[in-house]
Amino acid sequence: MSESIYTAFPPRTRSLRLGRGSSPAIHAASTIASSDDATVLAILAAPLQLGETAQLGYLRKECELRALFAALPVPTARALHARLAAPRAGDVLAAKFAGLVAERKHRLLVFLADARRRDAIAAAGGR
Repeated sequence: MSESIYTAFPPRTRSLRLGRGSSPAIHAASTIASSDDATVLAILAAPLQLGETAQLGYLRKECELRALFAALPVPTARALHARLAAPRAGDVLAAKFAGLVAERKHRLLVFLADARRRDAIAAAGGR
């Protein structure tokens, strides 16, 4: 199977044929800014700290983003994942995120995609 697990539309809704007046449950990426956008943008735009190497500075930023993403509710994390995985024109946050190196971007997207599993583990008592 060559389709990405990060597509905005699940395969079953792509080929869904609807009658008049019907509307599917669409899982579309949104470019609507959330209240967390300013925090994410601030982390991405923050300068390196005094005496901090670039490697440590960007690792610190990645850790800050991961901590912020971990605190998001599952629906918000999923919506943010959809925005960042398939950036649309005019989405400032997605454009800034796209500027990260590929490995870092991939790790953060995988972490966002894992929100539902982390929530289930937390609900089960952390087993």
